[in-house]
Amino acid sequence: MINIIFVGIFLLGMIYACLTGRVAIVVEVMLETPKNALFLFADIYALLIFWGGMLEICKRSGLLQVITTYISFLLHPLFKKLDRKSEAMQYISLNLVANLMSMGSAATPFGLKAMKELDDLNGNSKVASDEMITFLLINTSGLCLIPTILISLRKEYGSANPVSIIPYVLIISTITTIFSIVMDRLVRKFGKH
Repeated sequence: MINIIFVGIFLLGMIYACLTGRVAIVVEVMLETPKNALFLFADIYALLIFWGGMLEICKRSGLLQVITTYISFLLHPLFKKLDRKSEAMQYISLNLVANLMSMGSAATPFGLKAMKELDDLNGNSKVASDEMITFLLINTSGLCLIPTILISLRKEYGSANPVSIIPYVLIISTITTIFSIVMDRLVRKFGKH
């Protein structure tokens, strides 16, 4: 269905361009866009490689283990049924660290492994456990300290101050994370199971 919508939008745009005499502009943009997308992809990919390398350095130096240990102390009240030193808790902590640095591609494998561990602890049930739901809510709420990808995009497109969004992203992502946790607790307490 979405493909039909996109094709419809494209065709309407082409018809409008033909009727208004702007076909040359549309063709120019269509030829320019792939090159711009490639350069943008290269910039973002280089950034992901850099942060992935930093994550690997932290991992090999033992700093990541220290960070995840402290984060697991902070997260443990949300995951009371998990042992702080369990693999699930370690993966949850690693996922949060990667998300805090806006490294979605590095966070995804940790998130998948965490969910797999939580599913194993849940007995591979078809019903998600409370821990699985809490982890999913925290993960999707998008808590972020440094939105590196957004900063890179803003820089690429000529922002005068690409880092000016940091406080706003931090405030909004903190609010959404707190709201997610509060709603999770309220639904658990008052919701029908």
